Amino acid sequence: MKLLNLFIACFILLLASNSFSQANLTIQNNSMRSMTVKIMKGKGSKSSLFEKVSIEPYDSKVIYFTSSGYYFTKTKAVLKGKDPVFRKGKPFSVTNDDTGYSVLAITFSIVESNIPKATGGTAISKSEFDQD
Repeated sequence: MKLLNLFIACFILLLASNSFSQANLTIQNNSMRSMTVKIMKGKGSKSSLFEKVSIEPYDSKVIYFTSSGYYFTKTKAVLKGKDPVFRKGKPFSVTNDDTGYSVLAITFSIVESNIPKATGGTAISKSEFDQD
């Protein structure tokens, strides 16, 4: 029983230490739209879904990375009564190794008008957003 308690204590300590020194990305939704953000790992056709998050208007989420690599975002921004906005972000590099770790932030903004104006990245189609 003592061995099990020691194992549990070590496991909790390991989790706690990783959460304080781990690469992370804060995604800020600075718009009135609800957003679905896909964080893709890799480049181009060799990319795969790393994580998918939903972010409410004027809210943020933090994504944690366990390994170094290249990533980019795909975003769908939805507002009732308006067409969805689909965007692909520029690639970014994450470091999470014995040399250090990245602390990154991305802010998504959309100015509402007849044709919504989104900042950053490039427009993509719904079908491109749907590809994992």
